[in-house]
Parts: sequence; C-alpha cells; structure tokens
Amino acid sequence: MPMNSNLLTAFIAITSAAVVLQMLILFGIYLEVRRATSQAHGIALDFQRRTTPLIENARDILADATPKVKEITSNLTEASVTLKKQAATLGDTAVEMALRAKNKVAAADDMVTRTLERVEKTTGAVQNSVLLPVRRVNGILQGISVGIGAFLNQKREVREERKRSPNDEGMFV
Repeated sequence: MPMNSNLLTAFIAITSAAVVLQMLILFGIYLEVRRATSQAHGIALDFQRRTTPLIENARDILADATPKVKEITSNLTEASVTLKKQAATLGDTAVEMALRAKNKVAAADDMVTRTLERVEKTTGAVQNSVLLPVRRVNGILQGISVGIGAFLNQKREVREERKRSPNDEGMFV
C-alpha cells in the first residue's frame, strides 16, 4: 500500500514539531536546573562561609578543652582513689577505736568488779573484827546489866520484906 506523500510529509512535520517542542521543553528544564544549581551553590557557599568560623571555633575549643578534660578526669580518678583509701583507713580506725573502747570498758568493768569484791571483803572483815567484838562486849554488858539489875532487885525485895510486918502477911488472901 502506497502511502500518500502528503500524509508522510504531514507526519514528518508533526514529528519534527514534536521533537522541536521536546527540545524546547528540555532546554527549559536545563535552564531551570542550571538556575537551581547556581542558587543551591550560592546557598552552599553562604552556609560554608557562615559555618567555617563556627567549626574553627569548635575545633579551637575542643583542642583547648581536651587537655583540661584529661587533667580533670585524671584528678577525679586520683581523688576517687584517695577517698577510697581514706574511707578504708577511717573504717579501720573506727573499728580499732571501737575495739579499744570495748577493751577499756571491759577493763573498767573488771576494776569496778574487783573494787566491789574488795569492799565486800573489807565490810566482812570490818564486821568480823569490829562488830563481832562490839557484839560480844554488848552481850557481856547486857549480861552484867541484867545481873546487876537482878542483884539490885533482890536487895529491894529483901528490904521490902523487912519492912513488912508479920501481921501484914495474914491480911493477904
């Protein structure tokens, strides 16, 4: 089937127009991408210009702080070790003080116990050496007192009997 040459020419013209239109669209996209890239590049340069001093300051601060942080860490480690040693020493000292106090209290208790025992023995000795003779003397004196009282009472009774007359005896029933 033969094709019509006008139809073929029209088809080629439409295709050519579509390709030109497509080329114009692609050229527009290219220009827009180029403008956006240029704008992004400008933003990136501005961002880099603004952040570069911040990054440099951060590096300086980090470089300055690194030895200080290391020194602080070292000091904290040493302080921690020293505190642990001192806490252990303090604990040992507290235990030793408690042991010494316990020993002193036990010694004081023994001393008080011995003193009380000696006081009891001394009290017993005083009772035996002083109070026993005093009791004996008291008993002897009491015996003498009773004896003298009985002797005097007998004399009184004898005198009273002499005073009484023989007639008085009959009067009593």
